[in-house]
Amino acid sequence: MKNNIFPNNVNFFNKEIKRRKNWLRNNNDKKADKDWKIIFQKIKKNKDFEKVRLAYNFSKNLKYNHPGLDSHIYFYHPLRVCILSTKIAPKLSSQLMTLCLLHNIFETTNMKKSIIDKIFGKKIGSELKILTIDRKKEWKKNYKKNYYANIKKANKFVIIVKILDKLDNLYLLRNNKNCKIRKRYLKEIEKYLMPLIKKELGNLYLHFENLIKFSKHEHVI
Repeated sequence: MKNNIFPNNVNFFNKEIKRRKNWLRNNNDKKADKDWKIIFQKIKKNKDFEKVRLAYNFSKNLKYNHPGLDSHIYFYHPLRVCILSTKIAPKLSSQLMTLCLLHNIFETTNMKKSIIDKIFGKKIGSELKILTIDRKKEWKKNYKKNYYANIKKANKFVIIVKILDKLDNLYLLRNNKNCKIRKRYLKEIEKYLMPLIKKELGNLYLHFENLIKFSKHEHVI
């Protein structure tokens, strides 16, 4: 992992916070649009990435239910997760990019698994189910333990999507004024996600470590 892609410094983290705060005001993420335009030029005529193009259009036109954000604005979250997936390795992966674009579809829309199975295949549908959190149960005893155990047992792409999903959200966590939510979120990452990062995306481990310190308002080296 090149340092200029995932810098471990306060200036980069502040820049990412500013970018996401602007997005939370229901504004377009211009950097995501720019990054996707570059990626699309690479894949637009490649048959191997047909499902990625389909997933992009499918995901972009869904009706998302997310408090405070218009549907078309919320779409930038799965788009950013997809863009992040293109930065972790020199070779693009159609399967990984597709999963990123659809990763929280069952949690934030009324989409049925049967439709996803028909369009994208049962494998993608099952992987998306593994990634989906039941918000009504998420803080019940052993729920997160079992949730991450299932992710750990899944294929590598499922694990990577979860890591990148958390990364996109973590950039904004320092700005969350609810101390309880912030501590709970960081505890989950440190307990369950960091071991997976160390195993599957070791080059991102230091980035996460420093971002966690930044989120705790601690000194970042």
